[in-house]
Amino acid sequence: MKKHNYRTKKINEINWQELSQQFVGEAVTFAVDVAKLQQYGLLTTGDQKLSALVKWDLPETQELIKHLKQFNGPVTVVMESTGTYGDAMRHQFSGAGFSVYQASAKRVHDAKEIFDGVPSLHDAKAACLIAKLHKEGLTKPWHELDEAGRALNAARREYEMHQSQYERNQNSLEAYLSRHWPEVLGLFGLDSVTLEKLLVIYGSPQAVAAQADQAVKDMQTWGGHFLKPDKIARVIDSAANTMGLPCLDAERRYLQALATELQHSRSQRQVAKQLMEARVEADDGLKKMAALIGKLTTAVLISLHLDPRHFSSAHSYLKALGLNLIEKSSGQYRGRLSISKRGSAIARKYLYMAALRLIQNDPVMKQWYEAKVDPKAKMKTVITCLRKLSKALWHVAQGNDFDANKLVTL
Repeated sequence: MKKHNYRTKKINEINWQELSQQFVGEAVTFAVDVAKLQQYGLLTTGDQKLSALVKWDLPETQELIKHLKQFNGPVTVVMESTGTYGDAMRHQFSGAGFSVYQASAKRVHDAKEIFDGVPSLHDAKAACLIAKLHKEGLTKPWHELDEAGRALNAARREYEMHQSQYERNQNSLEAYLSRHWPEVLGLFGLDSVTLEKLLVIYGSPQAVAAQADQAVKDMQTWGGHFLKPDKIARVIDSAANTMGLPCLDAERRYLQALATELQHSRSQRQVAKQLMEARVEADDGLKKMAALIGKLTTAVLISLHLDPRHFSSAHSYLKALGLNLIEKSSGQYRGRLSISKRGSAIARKYLYMAALRLIQNDPVMKQWYEAKVDPKAKMKTVITCLRKLSKALWHVAQGNDFDANKLVTL
């Protein structure tokens, strides 16, 4: 890869008829570096003896496809996995009948100095690196989610949007209650629906104390038999005698707004969760997975292109989750083994929670954990369980029943 190989031409500056004649009878690879607006692509043959760098704006993709269809040989498009920016373009390439392959963005970044010895990376060079990786067989066919998978993906994003908003508002609420009504934090958790409704209606401890009789009736209605009378009395007493800073009217409205947003985020999060779980229940092939790790976690994995049914082995699935072990050693130094953490952190988070539930609820796994765990390094044992669970999940997805005795040795 020499410097002149990075010189590009705009789509309307290329003589496409002449170029197609040069490539006649050749299998053509079109390696694309995806960007928001201006795209770069390397058009090359399999042996890369003929090549041309082209750049175009995203709206010109249809015109580019017309030119690519002039080539007599098969055209393979290779693109980076860059979130959603390349989805529209990839949809057009697939619709035109081109085979579409996926190149790892991490691999492209790591290869920036390999071929030309220069530790720089720009759009045109990235397109050339993608073509090199494809030539070496380091890309894979692009797996598109079906409509059910896309629906799960959208529902997951909606769920996470409301969840993150809920957590941010919870943190703000905790800060302001610490200023204006610190005593109530020892009586209710931040996820308490009763506290949420109390703040939506009254907004401040002063308003609760001023309307104590009505506040008692409201809390009895909201809490039912779960909320004891003595606790209600302590809430009213804390409102009347709080050491907190008295709320201004604007501060009271802000607390009401926070609680209202919490209420909205919680209800919408639940709607999205129910939608995801319903889609998992409708797929008979996912029932065993859902029984092992939960319907929500199953839905999250499917939405993230991590359906274990699509992987050839348990180890390949483990690697896709970023749970394979890596080591950094040199000479006499032997680095500690650790998980690679490549792939989706969201998937690992949900599976981590599933591993904790498995340790808590499965007698065999609980006994294994208690015998294995080091009190000073509990996380290490949980991660071991997480890796075992991920491998077991692949086998369960193939139709096998889960058996914890096959997972660990007591």
